[in-house]
Amino acid sequence: MLEYMAQFDYLRDVQRTFQSGSGRVDLVGVFTDILLVAVPVVVAVALWYYHKLIGFKVLRFFTRLLSMRTHRIVQNYLVSKGVMLDMYLYTGKGVGRKLGNVRVQEVVGGKMRLQLVDVRPTAVKLKNARVICFCKPFTYSGRKLNAFVTFVGHADKRGATIRSMTLLTPIRYRFVIRRRHSRKLVAREGGVRVKAWDITKRNAFWMARPDLQTVNNPKRYGDKMRLAVEDISPGGIRLLILNPVGKLPSLVPGHQLVLRVSVWNRDTKKYSYFNAIGTVRSRFSGKGGSVGLGIQFMASGEKEGSGYIWKKLDGEIPALARFLEQAE
Repeated sequence: MLEYMAQFDYLRDVQRTFQSGSGRVDLVGVFTDILLVAVPVVVAVALWYYHKLIGFKVLRFFTRLLSMRTHRIVQNYLVSKGVMLDMYLYTGKGVGRKLGNVRVQEVVGGKMRLQLVDVRPTAVKLKNARVICFCKPFTYSGRKLNAFVTFVGHADKRGATIRSMTLLTPIRYRFVIRRRHSRKLVAREGGVRVKAWDITKRNAFWMARPDLQTVNNPKRYGDKMRLAVEDISPGGIRLLILNPVGKLPSLVPGHQLVLRVSVWNRDTKKYSYFNAIGTVRSRFSGKGGSVGLGIQFMASGEKEGSGYIWKKLDGEIPALARFLEQAE
């Protein structure tokens, strides 16, 4: 009997505990609190991520109101003449990797539909990517134009192959002094090594001591003369002669040098080198009394028998172009 009464009391206590309900959770309030925190965060992240694109569209809206006629004339010219455009990625560092050659087929609703003529495969996400397009210079209303910067509006890709693409119409058309190649700055001395001989030694340069060269450990050389590399591109190299003393080869613009250029490959942990004939295109004064040289690659040297043969280049050294593109 006592055991029965104890069980009855226990059940009655349980019933009293839950007779007023378990207490409802205010889901609306919870979700409201979450949204009050999450929405501003999402909006802030979106504004930060797309701030360039948003700013571009706002400026373009007002520019189209003020310069609608000018833009329409230039765009009609690009379409009617079938002007070939060289399209490149455009980053904070300047002109980047070339995407290919295109033409503007039509301009509708603020977008340029492109005809893809010779487009390179790329793994880069192109949607909303910033690009710069160059064309042969033309004149409108007394102004010379050859380029515009814009964003990719749409890109249809299959794997790395681009199937179709549209661009947003740009804010303005302008003239840009164009370089065929973007230069890669050499931040670490020793990343690129160079030996240089006067052109008169090209038939046996490999057996002669270099007239100018970089060094492995610059600190040990102090005030002694040496070469340093400022930047390099597939089409040329920019050198500094530090502490120039003694007899130097002719460095006047137009004179040629035989060059052996070694580039450090981070993947293989080795230097890869090529031989080239370079023409001095510019000479300038550098820091600390150094002499600067802008050199264009004109021919590449290939080993044949006991010597080298020189083959004329079409503007660049292909192997160096591929290497620098992969290193970006």
